[in-house]
Amino acid sequence: MGLLGRYKFFFAAVITLFFFLYSSPVIAADAKITATKAQLRALFIKKIPKYVLWPEQAHFKESEKYTVAAIDKEELAPYFDKSESFKLVRWPADDCQVLFLDSSNPRVIAAILKQVKNKPILTIGQNPDFLRMGGIINLVESGSRMKLQVNICAARKAGLTISSKLLKLSEIFCGDHLE
Repeated sequence: MGLLGRYKFFFAAVITLFFFLYSSPVIAADAKITATKAQLRALFIKKIPKYVLWPEQAHFKESEKYTVAAIDKEELAPYFDKSESFKLVRWPADDCQVLFLDSSNPRVIAAILKQVKNKPILTIGQNPDFLRMGGIINLVESGSRMKLQVNICAARKAGLTISSKLLKLSEIFCGDHLE
């Protein structure tokens, strides 16, 4: 194969590579990605702590694994890989940084929130009264999407700082009042 033949081969390979790289997003754009509610909850629980700062007295280093406590650990367990930077445990738990309250019973939620009140624990729930009861982040289903509501007053009382990046994507409340 001469010099001209090598260039033709190289040119053909580049054209083929270009075709595959730029045609596959078009194919993928038509495909819909679906997730279960439990997968979405797990995804939010994993992403939100990256936008929260804990106080120094919490003795939590960002290089350590986050401990996530949940009432119903089994629902979320398939979506928490042991190699990730999260450890999923059942509530009640000592030294958790994130608490997911997935109960539909408002009395259970209120009792647990009372136990962790003013502690540096990021509370995440999915209940219409969650923020009013003192929860920090509420996940709200809106059609096929999940929206965030953040109670900045409860976060301040817990000593947590919520990033402005997360707040821009959220409805901001102080208690049950929209800010």
